[in-house]
Amino acid sequence: MGWDTAIDIGSRGVVRTQWNEGFTSADQYETVAARSGRRVEQRMNNIMSKFTRRQFAQLAPGPFLLSLATRGSAAPPPPAAPGAIPTRIVLTWAGDPARTQAVTWRTETATASPQAQVAKFIADPKFEPSAITVRATFEKDDLGDGKSAAHYAARFQGLEPATAYCYRVGDAQVWSEWNVFRTASTRPEPFRFLYVGDEQNSIKSLWSRSIRLAYAAAPDARFLVHAGDLVADGYDDRLWGEWSDALAFISATLPSIPVPGNHDLHRPPGSPDAKTSLAAAWPWRRHFVLPSNGPDLDDMPGQSYYLDYQGVRFIALDVNAFSEEGYEVAARKRVTEKELDWLTKVLSDNPNRWTIVVQHQGIYAISSGREYAAMRASLAPLYEKHHVDMVLQGHDHVYARTHKIARDRIVDPSAPGVVYVISVSGPKMYKTQKVNSQYMAKMIEDEQFYQIIDVSPERLALTAYSIDGAVADGFELRKNGTSSTYIDHSSGK
Repeated sequence: MGWDTAIDIGSRGVVRTQWNEGFTSADQYETVAARSGRRVEQRMNNIMSKFTRRQFAQLAPGPFLLSLATRGSAAPPPPAAPGAIPTRIVLTWAGDPARTQAVTWRTETATASPQAQVAKFIADPKFEPSAITVRATFEKDDLGDGKSAAHYAARFQGLEPATAYCYRVGDAQVWSEWNVFRTASTRPEPFRFLYVGDEQNSIKSLWSRSIRLAYAAAPDARFLVHAGDLVADGYDDRLWGEWSDALAFISATLPSIPVPGNHDLHRPPGSPDAKTSLAAAWPWRRHFVLPSNGPDLDDMPGQSYYLDYQGVRFIALDVNAFSEEGYEVAARKRVTEKELDWLTKVLSDNPNRWTIVVQHQGIYAISSGREYAAMRASLAPLYEKHHVDMVLQGHDHVYARTHKIARDRIVDPSAPGVVYVISVSGPKMYKTQKVNSQYMAKMIEDEQFYQIIDVSPERLALTAYSIDGAVADGFELRKNGTSSTYIDHSSGK
């Protein structure tokens, strides 16, 4: 039994969808539909899609067929080819967070007219005519094995401070969903952000739980700080796909402030510049549009930069040249000299009340076999001289946090000094060592963490969470002029 495929338009204008056992009435159809379930409904939907409402009204004045006509006849648009759908949507900043926003995305097949649209966020769904279209830049990359991908970047400028916007990316034919972001205020208003250490390994399967639980714990966070080693091999596009999958929609709504770790610089085995170039592997530049206010190193864009957000200067500092001895001495020296000159200027000319540095390798490394005394000798005095409040780090695959430190010693809570934090959000774990342990307020092994940091003009507070939701550590700084008072909320090592 089943419905005939033919549609018979009778001489009296009646549409007959003939059942192969002779049923033609509505009652018979309902009986059959009840027995046959979804197959019958699908058949009727296919039939209805061939007629407009007007045709149904003209041909079928009876109650049964009129009821079919009222279901609507507009066929859905054909689905987009999978390769044309925007993926890996990542929000960042390339300019002032109060007036700009940047976004990158990717398609598997190149589009002729890449673009993004942005509009003020309102509750009325009829906002689309107010959207402004921004053309995107485009790069096509060879992925090997006959595969390629297209990466795009767009910048929204002239935005209003402290305002919610929605945006989408695509090519005017195929669009992403509308996502929402909020610009920063021009005033030092309170806010919070998320900070995570090394993602790096088993990103999709295990780091996903860290970042999704972090977002669930702080859905009002304004952005996400990544302290390096976002993937295990920076050149491997598949790992960046895992990273994007793990974040899902989060990267499209929560801007990222990343700094590269040593793994993000990895090149394919046998690369001729593997020991001479400290530039991040190519996917870094495709996934992040970042400020161009960094050191005079044209081959390393978006690896060191700064931005000011509501009374805080965030400095992302690529310290691989200070800490990674596998690179040639001349290459490292070139980078460290440029970075030190730049860092001194950025710290000296700083109108913000708070200063936070993000770097990968730790000033006071705590994992077994690691000690970066030369890097500490170069950077710690600058941090202390210019009143850096906190340094957020990764690399050691443990959680560790110092008391307030100056001149390689723990200082009085109200004295000038810096608090250094190391964390890990991915599943790769190391063991701690005794070296530098004397500076630590807290050390924890074999757990994945995320940190929520709350900032106001008078107070900066970090709370570290194990991903099971338990509070692992915490401290706060109360601002006093250029210095601060340190308050330790830890419960011991």
